[in-house]
Amino acid sequence: MEPQDIYRELGRNIRRYRKGAHRTQQEIAIAIGISRASLANIEAGRQQVLVHHLYAIADALDLDSPTVFMPSLSGSASQVDLLPDLPLPKEGLNDKQRLEIMQLLGNVLNRGAETTERGDE
Repeated sequence: MEPQDIYRELGRNIRRYRKGAHRTQQEIAIAIGISRASLANIEAGRQQVLVHHLYAIADALDLDSPTVFMPSLSGSASQVDLLPDLPLPKEGLNDKQRLEIMQLLGNVLNRGAETTERGDE
């Protein structure tokens, strides 16, 4: 995986979780102490992101760890990219719960994809 691919996928993952939490770039940028333009560049994969900013972004999104943003080792898009289209209810779940469901489903989908790739069915 090339460095530019890593930053692009990292940025897509940050954007996916931010949108899943119904937060704007401006809100997250203010929360972590960077400009909205910098966050937009990070999400687009045009700007490298500092490790402490990854932790701050995860914290601003009420996530336990920034590891959810990390690109897959295969470097290819997975079924996790489909998660924003899941019909999660707006009522009855707070943003953190919605993100946890998306994360859980993403882990299940990733394990299923790995099993299929290895032929372990």
